Amino acid sequence: MFFLRSFFLSAFLLMLMSSVQADPGDTTWVSTFTWEAQDNPATAYDSPGRRWFQFPSWEDTTYRKVLMYHRLKCFENGTAGNLGYPCGEWDYLSYDWLFDHTGLLDSTAQTHPQYLLNDASFDEATLILDPVGGQPSDTVVRVLQTAHHEFEGGSELWSELAGLPANDLLNMALAEDVRHQWLWTASELDALGWESGNVAWRLSLPRAGNLSAASVARATLRARWTSTSALDGIVTSGWLTLVDGPVSVQDMEVAWDLDFTQSLIREEGMNLMLDLAFDGVNAGSVEDVSLLALEVEDTLAQTCSPLVPGAPQYVRMNGGDRMELNPAELLALDTTVTVECWIRGDAAVMPANTTLFEGVNSSEQREINVHLPWSNGGVYWDCGFDGGYDRIEQPAQEPLYEGQWVHWAFTKDAETGSMKMFVNGSLWHSGGGKDHLIGEIVRMNLGGSAWATNDYFGDIAAFRVWDVVLPGSTISEWMDRASLDALLDHPQADHLLGAVNMLGLDGEATNQGALAGWIHGDAARKPFAAREAFLDAMPAVVRPALVLEGGTMPVTAIGEALWAEAIPVPPMSVTAWEVMGNEVMWTDLHYGWDAALVTTVTTEWGDTLASYGLEGEHVDYNGGELNYWSAPFEVVDRYELARYITPYGINLTLGPDGWAWVFDVTDYAPLLKDSVELEAGNWQELLDLKFAFIEGTPPRDVKNVTAFWKGLHYLSNWDETILPVTYTPEEGEEMWRLKTRASGHDFGQGNNCAEFCYNTHSVNVNGEEEWSWEIMQECADNPLYPQGGTWIYDRAGWCPGAPVKTQNFELTPLVAGQEDFTVEYDITYDPFGNYRMEGQIIGYGAPNMAHDVEVMDILAPSDNKLMSRLNPVCENPVVRIRNNGSEPLTSVTFTYGITGEELVTTVLEINPLGFLETADVELPYDASPYYVGDDGETLRFEVNAEVANAYDADPSNGWMSTTFRRPPTWQYTNLDDNRMIVWTKTNNVPGETTVEIRHADGGLYWARSYSEPNTTYRDTIVLNQGCYRFTVNDSGDDGIDFWANNDGSGYVRLKKVAGGNFHIFESDFGKSISQAFYFATNLYSEVNELPAQQGDVGAFPNPFRESLTLLPAGITGPAQWEIFNVQGQLLDQGSWFAQANQRTELDATRWPSGTLVVVVRQGGQKWTRWVLKE
Repeated sequence: MFFLRSFFLSAFLLMLMSSVQADPGDTTWVSTFTWEAQDNPATAYDSPGRRWFQFPSWEDTTYRKVLMYHRLKCFENGTAGNLGYPCGEWDYLSYDWLFDHTGLLDSTAQTHPQYLLNDASFDEATLILDPVGGQPSDTVVRVLQTAHHEFEGGSELWSELAGLPANDLLNMALAEDVRHQWLWTASELDALGWESGNVAWRLSLPRAGNLSAASVARATLRARWTSTSALDGIVTSGWLTLVDGPVSVQDMEVAWDLDFTQSLIREEGMNLMLDLAFDGVNAGSVEDVSLLALEVEDTLAQTCSPLVPGAPQYVRMNGGDRMELNPAELLALDTTVTVECWIRGDAAVMPANTTLFEGVNSSEQREINVHLPWSNGGVYWDCGFDGGYDRIEQPAQEPLYEGQWVHWAFTKDAETGSMKMFVNGSLWHSGGGKDHLIGEIVRMNLGGSAWATNDYFGDIAAFRVWDVVLPGSTISEWMDRASLDALLDHPQADHLLGAVNMLGLDGEATNQGALAGWIHGDAARKPFAAREAFLDAMPAVVRPALVLEGGTMPVTAIGEALWAEAIPVPPMSVTAWEVMGNEVMWTDLHYGWDAALVTTVTTEWGDTLASYGLEGEHVDYNGGELNYWSAPFEVVDRYELARYITPYGINLTLGPDGWAWVFDVTDYAPLLKDSVELEAGNWQELLDLKFAFIEGTPPRDVKNVTAFWKGLHYLSNWDETILPVTYTPEEGEEMWRLKTRASGHDFGQGNNCAEFCYNTHSVNVNGEEEWSWEIMQECADNPLYPQGGTWIYDRAGWCPGAPVKTQNFELTPLVAGQEDFTVEYDITYDPFGNYRMEGQIIGYGAPNMAHDVEVMDILAPSDNKLMSRLNPVCENPVVRIRNNGSEPLTSVTFTYGITGEELVTTVLEINPLGFLETADVELPYDASPYYVGDDGETLRFEVNAEVANAYDADPSNGWMSTTFRRPPTWQYTNLDDNRMIVWTKTNNVPGETTVEIRHADGGLYWARSYSEPNTTYRDTIVLNQGCYRFTVNDSGDDGIDFWANNDGSGYVRLKKVAGGNFHIFESDFGKSISQAFYFATNLYSEVNELPAQQGDVGAFPNPFRESLTLLPAGITGPAQWEIFNVQGQLLDQGSWFAQANQRTELDATRWPSGTLVVVVRQGGQKWTRWVLKE
C-alpha cells in the first residue's frame, strides 16, 4: 500500500496507468490490491480478499472527483486457479465492495428448535427408544446356488495328505465370521502333480477331531491366481467365486466337500490364493470347524476377524447425516497435518457436491476441508486460512470415489508449502507454495460441511488425524491397520491426535476416543462382514491341507438354498438444545425409532413375505422453540462500488500492462476516507485496484449514501423480496440520485432467464413509473475481444469482460421539498432465474457552481484500450463534456490540438445541457500531423474547454490530454499505385457480411455485400491519397468465424496488387471491425473525388446481374448517371428526372462483369457508388 501526495509524482503515475491526463488539479493516489501480492502460486486460488487500506482524511483538502482504476492482467507465474489458463476460463461475477464500520452495536433475535430429530426441525414425533427385542431389522431373503458333483468317469486327486506322516499334521479351527486367506506356491502345486491346464471341481477340507454331523449355513470360497509369493494384508479384488452356499458333512465323514459352481483351471507358473469365510457354523457342541492342517511360514496364511472387541467398523452416510467431532484434540494443528480414512462412495449418487469433512475457525472460515468428490468429479483438499484458504484439486476417475473401498490421505506442510493427496498409499496429486498455517478449529464435521450441508453419501472407516506429515511409504504400510492397539507401534504414534473407528452399536452415543465423534442423523454403524473385511489382518502359521479333486467334467446337480440376511434399521438421532448466553448448544443426544416403523421380510426380487410393527414404550416429542439474542456485533454496512464480470480467458491475453476500467466513485466520497475496508472478489485474473483523488470543487457535495436491495433475488418472487424503500432526507440534503445495478444470471429453462432473457425493468417514484428500460445489453461490440467463450451473446445487464451497467436516476425534480419519498424497482415476472441487485440513494447538497464545464473524456484520438474499436482515427476528435453548473450550458470555447503543434480555438454552440448532463462533441480539426506520419510515434492530444460568455467557476476541470498514435500509412514501396484489393472469403451465411470504405468526413466511398457462401471475392479498389476507414459489419453479431455457431469460417484482408497484405482483420470480431488508414499515392482518379453532399443515392442490389436500380433520397430534378470500370473508362451513361423515393432501373446486360463505379450528377453535386456485376 502506498499513499502519495505530489503533483509531479502523481501525474507521472497517472501517465503510467492511463493514456489520459486531467490537469492541473493535484491528484492523490491510493494503492490497494496489487498484481504483485496476488501473482504467486501460493495465492493462485485467492481472490484479493478483504483488506484494510489507508485513504485521505479529507480534513484539509477538497476533492472534486474520485476515480477507481480496476486493472486486470493474466497470471505470469502460474495459471488462474491452477486450472491451466493464465486468464481464468469463465465469466465470473466480481464485486468491489466497501465495508463501513459504523461503531454501532446490534443484536438479532434468534430462534432454534428445542429438539432436532435427525438433525432437522420437526413439529411432533413419537419414538420408541428401547424396542422390544432390541434394534429392529429388515430381512432380505436371497437365493444361493449349490453344486454337487458325481465323477462317473473317475477323477484325479491332488492332495497334500498323500504320503504325509500323521504326526506332521496339526489341528486348526475355522471360526465363523472370520476371513481366511492362504497361499500355495507354484512349486507346491507342482509337487502335488497338479499340472498346468488341469481342472479342479472340488476342494476337500480334511476333518479333525469330532466327526459327528455338522453344517455351515453359508460358506464362501474364492480363488485367484497371482505372482505374489507372500501375503501382506487382505487381498480384496480379483477373486473368482467357487462356492457360495450351504455345506454339510455326515457322521464319520472325513472331509468337508466344497463343490465348485465353476471350474478352477491350473495356470502355469502362478501361485494359488484361496479366500474362505463361514457363516452359521453348526458343529454340535463346538463352535468351530476343525480341520487337518500343516504348519507354514506366516507369509502364506492370514486372517481377519471383524467382530472381535475393538475391531473397526464403518459408518454409512445416506444424506442428512454427520458425525460431529470434538475439536479439542485438534488444537495442536499448526504447520503440519495428515488426515486419512477409507471411503466407499455410493455409486447411485456420486459424483455429487459432497463434503467428506470440514473444520472451521471461530470466524467461520475454513481451515480444513475435503470435497470427495464435487459434482464435476474433482477432489479438493483445502487447508489453512489467511485471507483465503490454500487448495489443491484434481479430477478423479469414478473408481477412486465410488463403489469400492479406497484409502485417501491428505497432507500439508506449511513450512515447505507442500500439500499432497495419496490414494491407496501412492502419491496422486500435489501442489506447492501453500504456506497458510492451520488456525484453531472450533467446529468440525465428518460426513458433511461444518454447517451440515453438502452431505456425504457412502461409507467411511478408519478416520484419523495426525499433527505430522506422514510420508507415502508410512501411509501405505499402515493404512490397513485401524484398531488403537494396532496403532501403538506406529512410528508416529505420539503424533496421533485421534482415530475414529465407528465403534459401538446403533442407538448408543458412544465416545469414539480422542476425537469423540457423535452421530447426528440416522447414519448406521456397521461391522464389516467376514467376506468384505480387510482391516487389521493378522498373519497365521497354519494352513489347511490342500486336497483338490477334478479331471474330466463331472455330472453336476445345481441346487438352490435360501439365505436370510438381517439388515438393522438405524435409529434417528434426537438432540435436546438449551440456550447458553447468546447461543444454543445441544445438551443431550439419544436415539430412537419411529413408533410407526414397520419392518419387513422381503425377497431380493421384491416380494414381501412378512411385516412386523415395532413394540416398546412410546415417547412423544414436540420440536418446541427456544428464543434468544445473538451476541452483540458491530453494524458493518456493505456498499458495492462497482461490479465486473471476468472475461472468458482461454487464449486471451491482456498484455503486460493489463486492461483498466475506470469507475467514477465520487458518489461514495463520505466512505472513502481514513481507514477503509475493501473486498474485491476476483481470482480469475490479477487485479490492481487504485484510487485517484483529484483536488477541486465537486459539482455538489455528497451528504449521505444509503444502500438496499442487496444480493441475489429471484424473478419468481421479486415482489416479496425487492420491497419499496422509503427515504427520509437528512439535514443539508437538497438533491438526490438513485443508483441501481442489476445483472441477470441462470439459464436453461423457459425463456432462459435471467441471463439470456429480455425483461423490462422500471423505477417507480412515489407510486408513479418514471423510468423503464430493456435490460438486455449488446455484447458483440465489446472492445475486449476475441474471448474464449460465448462473449458475443447479449446478456441481461452485463457482458463478459466488462463492468455491469450502473443506472443513475436523478430524483431531485420529482421529490424536492418532500419530507420523504418512496422508490420501487419492478421487473417482468418470470418463474426462472435471478438478478444480482443493489440499489443506492445518494443525498447531495445544492450545486456548488453556476457555470462550469468539465472535460470528462477524450474518446478520439486515444490509446485507451477501451476505445480501441474506434482508434486510431482519421475522423475529427471527439470529447465528452459535462455541465457542472446549475445554469444551462449552451456554448463552449474549445482550445485543442496536438501538443507541440499550433492549437485551434473555436466556440461551439451545443444543445443546452442541464446540470450534470453530458454530451459528446466533435471538434473540427484538419492538421495533417494528426493523421500523416509515423504510426509508431506516440503523440499527445490536448483539449481545454471553458464556458463561453460566462465565468467558468473551475477552469481546472476543463483540461485533459491523451496519448494516441496515428493510423498506419499504406503505400507501395517500389512503385506508385493507387489500387487496393478487398479480399473476402465468405462463410456459410454471406448475407450477414458487408464491407465499406468511408472518407474521414464519414462520407461513403465504396461498399458491397455478398451472396455466395464459402466463396472468395476479390474487389480491386482505386483510392486517391487521403485518410479512410475500412469497416467489416456482421448483421448476425457473430463475426465471420465464431466457434459456437454453424456459420463456418471466413476472413477479410486488404491486399496489395503487387502481393502481400496491407491488413488482415480478426475474424472473431462480433458486430463489426474497422481500421483507419492513410493511403499515400501520387496517382489521381477523378472518379473517386466526392465533395460533401446533400441527399443521397442508393444503388442496389449489390452484387447485381442483369439490372441495377438507382434510388434517390433528398434530391429532385434532372440527373445524369455514368458507369465506369476501375480504370476510369466510361462504359455507359444516361439521364432521368430524379425524384425522392422513385426508383430507376438501368439495363446492365451490356456491361462487363466485375467491379464498376456508378457516378450520379445532379445540380452541381456528384455521388459515387461501387458495385459488382456477377
